[in-house]
Amino acid sequence: MKKTLVFVIVTFLILPFSLLRAQDDIWYTTVLKEKFLDKNGNPLTGKGVVVGDIDSGVDIFSPFFFFADGGEYDWIDVDKDGEFTPGVDAVDFNKNGKADAGEILNFIGMKNNTYGILKFKSKEYKADMDFLYMDKNKNGKRDFGEKDGFTESDATYGEQLFICIDKNKDNKLSHGEKLIALKTSKVRAVREKDGTIRRRGIDLIKLEPDTVKHGTSVCGLMIGGQYGIQKMCGIAPDAELVMANINYDYTPRFVRNFPDLIKFVRDEKVNVLLFEDGEWMWEFMDGSTDEEELTNQIARDGITVIGGGGNLASGNMHMKDNLKAGQLMSYAFKGPKEAEGKKNDGAFTSFLWTDKDAKIAFTVESPDGKKSPEVSDGSGFITIGDYHMFYSRDVSSKGTVMFRFGFSAKDSGTVDGEWKFSVKSPKDVAIDGFLVDVTQSWSGSTHWTNKNLITDEGTVTFPSTADSLIAVGAYTVNFAFGPNDKLGSLCYYSGIGYNIDGKMGIDICAPGHSTFTVSTENSYTLFSGTSSAAPHVTGAVILLLQYDPTLTHAQIRNILKATAISDEFTGKLPNTNWGFGKLNTEAAIKYLMK
Repeated sequence: MKKTLVFVIVTFLILPFSLLRAQDDIWYTTVLKEKFLDKNGNPLTGKGVVVGDIDSGVDIFSPFFFFADGGEYDWIDVDKDGEFTPGVDAVDFNKNGKADAGEILNFIGMKNNTYGILKFKSKEYKADMDFLYMDKNKNGKRDFGEKDGFTESDATYGEQLFICIDKNKDNKLSHGEKLIALKTSKVRAVREKDGTIRRRGIDLIKLEPDTVKHGTSVCGLMIGGQYGIQKMCGIAPDAELVMANINYDYTPRFVRNFPDLIKFVRDEKVNVLLFEDGEWMWEFMDGSTDEEELTNQIARDGITVIGGGGNLASGNMHMKDNLKAGQLMSYAFKGPKEAEGKKNDGAFTSFLWTDKDAKIAFTVESPDGKKSPEVSDGSGFITIGDYHMFYSRDVSSKGTVMFRFGFSAKDSGTVDGEWKFSVKSPKDVAIDGFLVDVTQSWSGSTHWTNKNLITDEGTVTFPSTADSLIAVGAYTVNFAFGPNDKLGSLCYYSGIGYNIDGKMGIDICAPGHSTFTVSTENSYTLFSGTSSAAPHVTGAVILLLQYDPTLTHAQIRNILKATAISDEFTGKLPNTNWGFGKLNTEAAIKYLMK
């Protein structure tokens, strides 16, 4: 899952070169500009809807992921100074009108991991950013989890959490203002990487940590926080979550148990499913795999399915060429000895074309100048000088041909240097070449060198290549991050173009760079990529389903398309960059209400 970590680092590196806008001008992209009610007169917050996310995991101890269902309490100004004094004042938890032992009130100062873009201090309590807790042992920090002696039956899995109802809007805890206790986890169930299932009310407290932090940020955008309380909260903060944690393999296919993950989420009776992964190596990219067919069936059964279109554009890992019959062509890629702190001991390529009768022949030259025999069919392992080569020709059920290669070095060495392909086709045929190394990085540490053939067209990634899936692209908000970038423009890395089977790759675009959300260890963070854009669409879908639970995948897709925005950046719609345009959540809700 290096794909995500590298992207955050890149964001950090480029921000100092951007013109940062005033904080008052920041767009909290998950907070709707209007308030809506469902058919029963309740706020439209996602209540009653269950979202499934296939992702890296979720931090179940984050205050953002508990419902405010623990009751209302008064606080006691112990030192009688007229203001909240952390570690001194108390919460009247037993409602006896006095401050008893174990009722000391403190707060979690959420960490500011936005590189200073958001201007707040973690050491000062802010009602719209921070959380209060009952510091029973007076140690000045919130204790939680089994390590601190808490169990599944304990509210918030630790020392009791609260939010402040800031009635006078001074962003402080003032005299007479009420506290609401958080209690129940928003997470219903999680399938861990090894297949263990953790459930709320049974053993969710034992859940493995989200070490990658990706899923936690995604969930923050969808369901985090409390409606009308936090400055940053999810689009649908009263929805519930089912998560399936992805385990990445070292070599492709990098995610080999997608069917198991999809079936788990489906069987948990979710209403909407989000894929938070993008793969391109050793994938047919034509919607033909078991995972994509299963996705189509889920959509036919009424579950809305959404996915990020991927950040592959601009990574120099995709090329396209039109081969002429009998003409010898040469392609090459280069890789480093080390990338992103990892030894580069593996590189992989896929060549795709749609004429299964075309037996294209390949010869490979390794960095030490040795050449392989010509291969055009079958599969096998070949030694080329100091290197090993795996190859295989496969054909999908849709007739897409994939010729895949895997390269490694003898004695666990590295595959750095230049690799060359000599390619000849017996027929005129269009060919796509995809590339990656063991970093699995979007950044293209290993990349094609045929600059005239490198293209961003056709870079929407699997599983968003499924026929029925709503594929989401990303556009820039809050901060322009490159010399040619503008607020409102399509992110340079967002996948575009037609898929190899001719389907328009992107359906709709949403805010992707830079958005703000929650991360692990009680922090706010920047979050970017189509991984940020897709949960915006998912959150909108959750609200639509609260209003009308009978909506089908097809109906929701049509509503999103019909209400999408066009502007000077999108141009005439639909097109292969923007799909049907920019997400307009408010317009989609109004469309449904009519």
